[in-house]
Amino acid sequence: MKYTFQNSRDSPNIELRPYQEEALETMCNYEGHSALLVIATGLGKTIIFDEFIRKRVLEDDHNCLILSHREELVTQPLKYLSDIPCGIELGKKHSDFGYNKVISASVQSLEGRLNRYNPREVDTIIVDEAHHAVAPTYRKILSHFDTAQVFGFTATAQRGDKIGLGNVFEDLVFERNLLWGIENHYLCPIECQQVRLKYSMESVRITEYGELNASDVARIMSGTAAGVAEVFQKYARGPTIIYAASVREAKDITEIINKKAGKTLAATILNSTPDRGRWLSAFEDGFIQVLVNFGVLTEGTDLPCTETIIMARPIARTNVGLYAQCVGRGLRMYPGKKSCLVIDMVGISSVPICTAATLIGKDLPKLNPNTEKKKPEGMVPAMQPTILSGEQIPKTWIDQRTERRIDIMENGIGTDMHNVAWIPNKNGGFLLAIPNVVYRISRPLSDGTAYLRRNKKCAKSPMPLQFLFDYVYTDLEKKHKNNRHIWDKEQRSYWGKGKASESQISLIHRLSPDYEIDASTLTSGDASILIQELLYSKEVS
Repeated sequence: MKYTFQNSRDSPNIELRPYQEEALETMCNYEGHSALLVIATGLGKTIIFDEFIRKRVLEDDHNCLILSHREELVTQPLKYLSDIPCGIELGKKHSDFGYNKVISASVQSLEGRLNRYNPREVDTIIVDEAHHAVAPTYRKILSHFDTAQVFGFTATAQRGDKIGLGNVFEDLVFERNLLWGIENHYLCPIECQQVRLKYSMESVRITEYGELNASDVARIMSGTAAGVAEVFQKYARGPTIIYAASVREAKDITEIINKKAGKTLAATILNSTPDRGRWLSAFEDGFIQVLVNFGVLTEGTDLPCTETIIMARPIARTNVGLYAQCVGRGLRMYPGKKSCLVIDMVGISSVPICTAATLIGKDLPKLNPNTEKKKPEGMVPAMQPTILSGEQIPKTWIDQRTERRIDIMENGIGTDMHNVAWIPNKNGGFLLAIPNVVYRISRPLSDGTAYLRRNKKCAKSPMPLQFLFDYVYTDLEKKHKNNRHIWDKEQRSYWGKGKASESQISLIHRLSPDYEIDASTLTSGDASILIQELLYSKEVS
């Protein structure tokens, strides 16, 4: 049944875009317990879930709860729900469902007030920025209201720590990413200028969650503020947001830009900045041109006038979601704005800005309540920026060999193969053969979908490539754990280092009698790949 939204007499006059109507229809027809919708920054996810809430309240008399983790996100949805009694649960503000039909709550505030709420009085829950939903605070609230239907909204379904959102959401029901928004003219095109400063990332450690060690980043980027300011002066245009590598660097960049301009051109925005809204309004109204921030302007900030994004904060390649969130701040349409200029100073633009959404990832870590919290490893004492003088000061901080324009769109959409040892075919498909089963993924069609064949059984219709990688990984985990050393890249790297077995060498000779083998150097891993290529040579070639 197709759902068409009709405004009530008192509701704001909102004209929905086709994909927003499609998302609403998907939500209205969903019969499960919890679902995730992935909608890129700037495509209007707040309007979508507000219209869904309005329908649930006016047509089904539901009590609805909106969960957010920042003050700006708590208050933002209510401006579209002026025709419905709404309350706020945030700090000193309290609410209940005696009069209100909708409560927008901070998870930090609501967590300690759950005893004031009947677990059965909430019918529908909306989780904004749902990639945070695996956090204990969210899970405690969702467990309390365990009979409510839950819908999560996020601009990216990937977490830097690779913990799967499938721990909270059962289904992924809708996705529209940044590239889709740009290609369909709902978001601004991207121009990208790569510029590298003279620093080295070689000494930066990687945490157990796949993130860059924050202390290491702050250390190696210390003193690069002058270079960031130089890049701003040389390339930036219009209102600019700068993502700095640390609190110290953010303050230094702001100071240098203002000193060179001879006026307050830039402001520093931090978590500790009082009355951040005042500076954001000054930026929107044109009183300041630059917002320099560290760890703040990544979510829930609507600044469509932004024309330049400067990425001066190194980001791990495993955390594409953060990269997309930062760039997304500059992609909203605005009068007179033809494109968004992304100035990449940390090399992140060489990876795809979008990764196909997936719920699969690592399980939630098991916490032992009796275990004391350990001091984070690898802490490096705070270092003061190096003060240079005289001949020590370079004429330019920019490594001019790295200055070039690139096309971010050419990188396409990245996929998560879940560390499965797929063999790529020359025609663009994938092959994985283990004892008793052979998986084949066809060459992707023009719309990005592909066919999956499991042994001789082929799917009747093509599916998104990420869906197929998810399906095969789930199938392997359920049915073929005993062969993990073959299909899991990490385990295969250890197993494959051993010497090829006599049975492997014998099989290679049978498959290709003329193939020359150096049995003294051939590893079991190389032999396994060679056997698969010989068995399925037509597909691989």
